[in-house]
Amino acid sequence: MVAMKHNLPRQTDGSVDLPLWLANSKALYHLKDIELIKKSAELAQQSSKGLTTFYGQPCIEQGLVMAEILLELQLDQESIAACIMMSTLEHTNIPNDMMAKNLNPDVLKLIHSAQQMKAINTLHKNRNETQIDRLRKTILAMVSDIRVVLIKLAEKTCILRGIKNINPIERKRIAQDILDIYAPLANRLGIGQLKWELEDISFHYIHPEKYKTIAAYLAEKRKDRQERIQKVISTIHQALSKANINATISGRAKHIYSIYLKMQKKHLDYKYIYDTSAVRILVPTMDDCYHTLSMVHNIWKDIPEEFDDYIANPKPNGYRSIHTAVIGPDNKNLEIQIRTHDMHNEAEHGIAAHWLYKEDYIKKTGYEAKIAFLRQLLSWQKDISHQDQQPEKSMNEIFDDRVYIFTPAGDIIDLINGATPLDFAYHIHSDLGHRCRGAKINGHIVPLTHKLTTGDKVEIITIQNGTPSRDWLNKEAGYLKTSRARAKVSQWFKQQDVSQYVESGKHIVEREFSRAGLQHVDMQKMAARLNFKNPESLYASLGHGSIRPAQIVQAASTERHEISGKTFVPTKNVRPSAEFKSHFEVSGINDLLTRIAKCCKPMPGDNIIGYITQGRGISIHRDNCRNISGVTEDHNNRIIAVNWDNKQLSSFYVDIQVSADGKHQVLKEITTVLSNAKISIIHMNSKIYKKNESLFITMTIEVINKDQLNQLIMDIKKLPHVHDVKRIHHH
Repeated sequence: MVAMKHNLPRQTDGSVDLPLWLANSKALYHLKDIELIKKSAELAQQSSKGLTTFYGQPCIEQGLVMAEILLELQLDQESIAACIMMSTLEHTNIPNDMMAKNLNPDVLKLIHSAQQMKAINTLHKNRNETQIDRLRKTILAMVSDIRVVLIKLAEKTCILRGIKNINPIERKRIAQDILDIYAPLANRLGIGQLKWELEDISFHYIHPEKYKTIAAYLAEKRKDRQERIQKVISTIHQALSKANINATISGRAKHIYSIYLKMQKKHLDYKYIYDTSAVRILVPTMDDCYHTLSMVHNIWKDIPEEFDDYIANPKPNGYRSIHTAVIGPDNKNLEIQIRTHDMHNEAEHGIAAHWLYKEDYIKKTGYEAKIAFLRQLLSWQKDISHQDQQPEKSMNEIFDDRVYIFTPAGDIIDLINGATPLDFAYHIHSDLGHRCRGAKINGHIVPLTHKLTTGDKVEIITIQNGTPSRDWLNKEAGYLKTSRARAKVSQWFKQQDVSQYVESGKHIVEREFSRAGLQHVDMQKMAARLNFKNPESLYASLGHGSIRPAQIVQAASTERHEISGKTFVPTKNVRPSAEFKSHFEVSGINDLLTRIAKCCKPMPGDNIIGYITQGRGISIHRDNCRNISGVTEDHNNRIIAVNWDNKQLSSFYVDIQVSADGKHQVLKEITTVLSNAKISIIHMNSKIYKKNESLFITMTIEVINKDQLNQLIMDIKKLPHVHDVKRIHHH
């Protein structure tokens, strides 16, 4: 295997000699200052005594090996300090004050972002909306600081090196995950040094016999190959010396996994893969690359179909080199790579070679570099989705519904596909949205209805005392795509009318109390009785129709009856709001009667919106409910922003529809799935169409949240005779 050996210095008791390791690292990697690395290593060693990884390596040793991997990539001291702590933090909790005392904020931020990357581990297995949302946030963390990706790659490389003696089944599973997810990530970032190691070790664990067969063949032919390569190197050296080109030439056997892939691609046995060796020529300049290519082709006959000029046309990950193949000595095919020393450094270290996180580099190309990096990450997602054959939506489709946008400062946010600069402004801050009057995309002025695309750099043009326009709420005008921004605009107009609503509410109370013969009513008690903070909130709600006058009168009458010792049973119209209100946080106006809309039955996890009804409080809908999207412009001012109150959620009813083959006992199988998941069936109806023997089942079930619903839908879909399962709502 290609794993690099890391022989950590030891003390007499066998434990790692940390002071010697620090001294060796400082000398070997030419480090000027190692104080931060020293503090991190000492804290990790002190906090992880007796703790080991799942494969038996002491946590401090895993951290140091990870550090050496990053030192070879020439990363900065903060990155090294963060990676040393990762394994220790995986196995024990260190008080925040101790972390803050020993490590600076940049290191702590790197640690937090690297821990976020756990979402990647399950991205190709678990695709519920919570997981996808976490992955999006992870992508943002990764692109905000490229170093966190390199920390994670170092961790996976270290794990691969260490799991040699664990259970073969578990070892194979870990290797497969790394081959599927992290090797493509290293490839997309152009880090050849890690890509080849991740691929070869993973391949060794997944297909040990195939690995050994190819390795044995290469070993058997090593003597012949070395003699042939030395002959080639000598010939090229002589030719380049005559041309006054100072070159560094080396020969190597190609990586075992790349040979295996070539066998698969060309459907050949390894014995017929002749170009298992390659010669690499490093020269000073780009002109020298092409001059060298010409000389090589003059010496040996080239194989045209094997020629690739990645200098003129770099790979998407930035890789640059000239690849050619010739019929060399002994009539054997030989691959030759030609590149400059800088190109070679980039090929080995990839994104790390650019030092994107260095201050001087960010000042020059930080925005452009982050754009390129973001696109590489999105391409990596496509690599993963191609390997995954699950029947759910592909990763491409999942991420097609979002666009990644840059702020002028280079920060990144993700918005729904179709979002506009106005959506962007409201996402940043409500006040920025209210004052927005124009936008620049990548330096060019665009209309507020412009559709944003991934990679756009957005700058908002504002006025000092701007206010929203009612035109922005017109869906056909195309100003706003997100329900969040639309709700903020609606809320602004509502807030402007609060004083008017309060005055109107007072007049209504006076009028209704006079009609009912009620005098000297304590409005403070009335407000508390109806779950309002104060009388003004009560008046405002009455003024804009959130509650009906009859409710006020009835509540006042109830108060009177209770004082006189009589029992009063409230009518259906004065149902206490507490039963429903606890499920929501209502933006802007609090303490309103709320209820779940029966048409779309929203539940935790759904994006929701509120609609102020006449006399029945706020009706809570899914934001894509047709009843809400069909609201006329006259009623737009009734839209209100609401959010789930996660602390007090209970259970919710939801309707689902199942289509299946009517010839089989599908009903029994479905009810068994529901029973195993401990999900109650409130109502069920089935209908069979004899024409094509298809069965349609609609049912109302009781679930806790959207994650439970998504898991149930996936479980039912797995039943052999089920065609489709979907959530439905009524109109």
